[in-house]
Amino acid sequence: MNEQVISQQFSSAAAPADRFAVAGNSLRSAGLTLVRNRLLILACVVIALVLGTVATLLTKPTYAARATFEVQPDKQIVGDIESAGGTISSSDRSFLQTQLTLLQSRALASQVVQTLNLASDPEFVGPAETESPANAAAQRQALASRTNRATSKVLANIAAAALNESSIVEITYRDENPRRAARIANAATDEFFKANVERGFAASSYARNFLGGRLAELRRKLEDSERELINYAGENGILAVPNQENGALGSQSLDSSALSPLIQRVAQARTDRITAEQSWKLAVSSRGANLPALQDDREITALNEQLAQLESEYQQKRATFLPSYGPMQELKSRIDLTREQIARINRQNIHGLQASYDLARRQEAALQNQLEGVRGSVFETQNRGVRYATLQREVDTNRALYDALLQRYKEIGATTGGENDLAPVDKAMIPTSPESPNMGLNLLIALILGLALGIGAAFVRDAIEDRISTPEDVENKLHLPLLGTTPQVTGNIADLLEDRASPLGEAYFSVQTALRLSSAGAMPKTILIVSCETGEGKTTTALGLAGSLAARGLKVLLIDADLRRPSAHRALDLRPDVGLSNVATGEVEPLDAVVHVEGRSFDFLAAGPVPPNPAQLLSVGFAGPLADLSKHYDSIVIDSAPVLGLADAPLIADLVDGCVFVMEAGRSRPSAIRAALKRLANAKGMFYGIVLTKFDHRLPGYGYDYETYRYTYRETKPV
Repeated sequence: MNEQVISQQFSSAAAPADRFAVAGNSLRSAGLTLVRNRLLILACVVIALVLGTVATLLTKPTYAARATFEVQPDKQIVGDIESAGGTISSSDRSFLQTQLTLLQSRALASQVVQTLNLASDPEFVGPAETESPANAAAQRQALASRTNRATSKVLANIAAAALNESSIVEITYRDENPRRAARIANAATDEFFKANVERGFAASSYARNFLGGRLAELRRKLEDSERELINYAGENGILAVPNQENGALGSQSLDSSALSPLIQRVAQARTDRITAEQSWKLAVSSRGANLPALQDDREITALNEQLAQLESEYQQKRATFLPSYGPMQELKSRIDLTREQIARINRQNIHGLQASYDLARRQEAALQNQLEGVRGSVFETQNRGVRYATLQREVDTNRALYDALLQRYKEIGATTGGENDLAPVDKAMIPTSPESPNMGLNLLIALILGLALGIGAAFVRDAIEDRISTPEDVENKLHLPLLGTTPQVTGNIADLLEDRASPLGEAYFSVQTALRLSSAGAMPKTILIVSCETGEGKTTTALGLAGSLAARGLKVLLIDADLRRPSAHRALDLRPDVGLSNVATGEVEPLDAVVHVEGRSFDFLAAGPVPPNPAQLLSVGFAGPLADLSKHYDSIVIDSAPVLGLADAPLIADLVDGCVFVMEAGRSRPSAIRAALKRLANAKGMFYGIVLTKFDHRLPGYGYDYETYRYTYRETKPV
């Protein structure tokens, strides 16, 4: 059988792993990995906590002093609900950002250093040089150097930020000395207030002087432009009318005053003409009867009602009398007369609508002619007033500039009293506890880092070792069917196998049940038990499977085909003189070499004397005896030598119905299992699945303390 055939057998003869998979397999596998490596994770956490504690204890404590004040970019107006809350609007954000930048400027830090004389504080900038400078220049240079260091230190440890999107600004200064931190924070606030007031005085004085000169210049320019406008209006006969809103002069004529109402009258006349024309055209059409003017005529309404009654009466009598009957002819004459009256009245109404249309058309034409005359007069007046309009705009522009500058000049005059747009809120208090290091926070960070490192190391270790330790590993890593697991037990293995109520006996009973189900309900005739190397529980599995099959009432034979390091006879406490090697050479008949084990329910064929070339002996002399023995037994279980490095198991696998692979939990790697399966790839028998032995159900992480797999095949004690 090749690998493709093995895969087909997995899908047909054995239940695929994913048939029994559940959604939480990956999560459970990860959980088992963490449990198996819990000591490694715990060690990483402990080391991280110890390092975090040591680093925290070795770090010098830093204290933070905080002072707050309010920024008032605009004075609040009484009744202004939005500004009463003290929040800063979007238009003032740039102003607030400017103040925050100034708070962290080098100029302010330098002023704080000078005010508190920090350059002379040895605790702040370090001790002075042992030797004093020889001359004044060197002294000034040394003082400048210390001042520069002190300024840089203040600038590095000061911070300013707005609180909660409001106009409240908090200044924070961090220092190893709590008293000095509070002094510097308060000094920075005071110096910022002083600098702000000085900037306000300087800016107000400059602005007032500048605006005073501009106002005088604009006043002269406004007077000149108004004088030129009045002279031009007098020379060209333009009437200057003062504006009622701002008192400015404007030009106006009779024609221009009448133009706007005349345009409205022409538009109304055009609307009336269109309405009359549409009414008349609709009246003369076939849909004229639907006009509201015709339908609202009371006389027509009365005649229509009379006509309806006459027609109804005529239709009723027509069922009884003939049209030639005298009263019927009289009734018909009355109907025709009524219809003629309705038609006559409709014609009169249509003539009235036509007359209305003619009148509206003549009125529109008259008003249009009048509008053309007035429009020409206005155009002529406007051509003469182009220069006047230009002069008027110049006057208006000068007046607007003058009014704006005058208002600003008054505002500056009202606010140039040393007012400050900053208001103190809280002074910086001496901090009682250090801000850093924070033992709790540092230990929490160390705990998180330790857990992350430990979990990562656990998964890396699991990926590097990559052993088959749990039933889930068989399905997830090998994608092979699992026949069952056997527990890790202590004591006499043979006695435990005979006790069907023991965990080991129950496990092998489950294995033979799974084996029977995997072979389409019929137990295979010949079964080969194989493993990668010795000591994985292959012989124990052969004994347990043989005993379990015999317990079902089958006639079972156990053959020890390990002609290199036989161990089944020692597990059964037998010392037979002949065995399989004698049968394979033809010295003894197969049934003569079989012994019945006392106290067991199955027969046993021992390995016999160890031959010099076991593989060659099995390839030549095992097929015939196996066929003869199959005629006398219901099931034959064969214990063979390990697969890797030896040719015995592949030779036997070609003769049996199927193979059962045995692996010890936590010992074999997936690569070793695949290598063993490749050795069996050319066999024709069925591969039924894997039995995971020595699995400790109480410890999910069992199996990762085994030594690295070794290829050497050596004799071990029976298990």
